Amino acid sequence: MLKMRKLFLLFLILLFFEIPFAHAHCPLCTAAVGAAAISAKYYGLDTSIIGLLVGAFGISTGLWIGLKIKKEYFKFQFSAIVLASFLLTIVPLLSISSDSIYLPLLIFGSSGSLLNKVYWVDKMLLGSIIGGVTALLAFFIHSYIKKAKGKVLFPFQGVAITLLFLSASSLILYVIFG
Repeated sequence: MLKMRKLFLLFLILLFFEIPFAHAHCPLCTAAVGAAAISAKYYGLDTSIIGLLVGAFGISTGLWIGLKIKKEYFKFQFSAIVLASFLLTIVPLLSISSDSIYLPLLIFGSSGSLLNKVYWVDKMLLGSIIGGVTALLAFFIHSYIKKAKGKVLFPFQGVAITLLFLSASSLILYVIFG
């Protein structure tokens, strides 16, 4: 048993030295968003804000894994990995959410038509979609800055931009649903 533990520890040490240290989207961003989602649930924030953070976590995880795979095995592999990560994170959690809101879409047309109807939307799903889009936007802005300047402007730039965007989105959702 002791020999097995030593082999496992050796494996972890070797794995640690094999992991490159700089990525456009890193495990630290993923961990920060995951911790924020757990904290939001702990402090009893609205389901939409928890969904926002969980959606961002799903996208963040997909970006991290997608960037780790260097070889492209099929067309749109990176996008498929990000989408699969998002869906595999969000869909199982939709069953625990029971909060819904109504969105009246009263633009034009006869009553009951596609653009003149009231829709019920799950708050977790709505927050997750907003969080996923926010995380992607933060990732693209971080990548743009890094490419334009040739380097990151300050340490943990990707984490800071992601958390700033998610904080702003959370504040907006808090004001709307709070």
